[in-house]
Amino acid sequence: MTSTSNATRRFVAVDDGVPESTLAGLERACLVRDVAYECIQARTYDWRTRRQLARGDLLYRPGVSLQATRVEQALYGPGVATFHRTEVSLYGDLPTSWLMLERAGLPVPTTVPLTTDDPEHLEALVGVVGGLPAVLKVSGYSGGLGVLRVDSLSALTSLVALLRARGLTPDLIRYVPDAVHWRVVVVGARAVASYPNPVDEGDFRTYASEDPADYRADADADMQRIAARAAETIGSELAGVDLLREADGTLWILEANFPCYHAQAEVVGGIDVSGPMLDHLLAKSSRLS
Repeated sequence: MTSTSNATRRFVAVDDGVPESTLAGLERACLVRDVAYECIQARTYDWRTRRQLARGDLLYRPGVSLQATRVEQALYGPGVATFHRTEVSLYGDLPTSWLMLERAGLPVPTTVPLTTDDPEHLEALVGVVGGLPAVLKVSGYSGGLGVLRVDSLSALTSLVALLRARGLTPDLIRYVPDAVHWRVVVVGARAVASYPNPVDEGDFRTYASEDPADYRADADADMQRIAARAAETIGSELAGVDLLREADGTLWILEANFPCYHAQAEVVGGIDVSGPMLDHLLAKSSRLS
């Protein structure tokens, strides 16, 4: 999918099964700004070309797969504007780590990796995270998959035994009760969208709000500060940052995601996120030229 335009600037998106709403918003933002739009499918990318984009081009990888990551790395070249702060974050393939966020001084709920299913060891680690209930999380999933609330030591032991048998190392995380889950989308150092995620009925996990009134085109000062710092920590100028806010205002950061599904705020909340994304890359491209 390529736009037909005489524009002097070009935006290239690397797709690998991302929602159509993501690509549609980016293409509209390009059209408004007279930027040529091109979408490259990671799964059919011709590796014989090994082509690099030209200086002044804009590059974003909404696809989350390893294949999409490799294509983004192949397309990148000198003077190409991306959301990566450095080439280390572009080529490093660094997963977002709670340790990375914690070491940056961000308020992360106490978290420990579980490398054994020994009941005595697990009982000791339950004490480290503040007791039960606690949250058990298996990395590599989205939409709440792999996140479980554990209310007893026997349940924890059996679950960890199963996961360890499959070669997985889950994290045990402090449970924060009665907190509201927020998503903040950061572009550069600015929050361009935020919204609460209500709790799903019969579950402790949350889902993206379907009420347009929940969406706003910024975030309060505390959430913006933490979200921007989280994006910076993972080496990105774009991130979907998940926060928990307790009733007294205390904030906890769960994770910072790049790339992220920014189109949720556009589709439901009517908030333009793709536009600020394009504007950020255009400004960065001008500085690189």
